[in-house]
Amino acid sequence: MKLTPQDILNQQFSIKMKGFDKDEVNHFLMQIAEMVEHEIIEREQLKKEFEKFKEKVAKFEKREDVLRDTLISAQKFSHEIKTNAEREAELVIKEAEIKAESIVQHAIGRQREIREEIRNLKFKRTEIENDIINMLTSLKELIETYRKEDEDFEKIEYLAKKKPA
Repeated sequence: MKLTPQDILNQQFSIKMKGFDKDEVNHFLMQIAEMVEHEIIEREQLKKEFEKFKEKVAKFEKREDVLRDTLISAQKFSHEIKTNAEREAELVIKEAEIKAESIVQHAIGRQREIREEIRNLKFKRTEIENDIINMLTSLKELIETYRKEDEDFEKIEYLAKKKPA
């Protein structure tokens, strides 16, 4: 059975002979009632404080859960970013290798074309050189023919001057 300070103050005792001093008993009961009232008030305050702290702990636990979830999400996101970056780097490297191979193949093809062009140009140069040599030979022969004709003409002219008319 719970007693309140009011129950203590309202408590009545029967009077018997040679009993306790009524004023002392009332005074003592009043002290007990005050003490119990003080203890009840303090207990209520402690309950309120306990509830406040319980609420704060619950809020901190929620914050902790949110922070933990955020940290886990950030770790997952970081891992995904890293994985994606690695995949992208591999793709860039493969694309670069493919492009490099293409460039090398193009250069090899171009080299073949240039060598073929050089061979053709050398052949054409040889043809032109031969044509020039033939032309120079023909010119030399023509010049020699002209010189011979000039000599023959001069001989004829000389002979014609020597013959008296």
